[in-house]
Amino acid sequence: MERYIPTLILIGTAIVFHGILWARNAAFLWSRRRTILAVMLIAEVWQLVTDPIGAIWGAWRINEAQVLGIWLYGVGITPIDNLLGIALVSSAAACAVLVFGYSPRRWVW
Repeated sequence: MERYIPTLILIGTAIVFHGILWARNAAFLWSRRRTILAVMLIAEVWQLVTDPIGAIWGAWRINEAQVLGIWLYGVGITPIDNLLGIALVSSAAACAVLVFGYSPRRWVW
């Protein structure tokens, strides 16, 4: 069970952040769904290109006991969890920028 805790925390946090952003801004965010998906796609491609480079150079080490165990590019390089994480984080970031910077109820002037 310990292996799933970081991924469950990531998913839970993403649900909270998305829930807060979508609760009052659903119509606006839905109208900007293509932008959100484009940001997620760019982030995923960036992750797929740069993550193996950083892992091979030794910029970080992945604790094998804290990932799901599905690896891209070989064990120790890029766990599938990273793709899930970058999708959720980039989506939440895109939603936040759209809401706080561009929505009718924006908080940033």
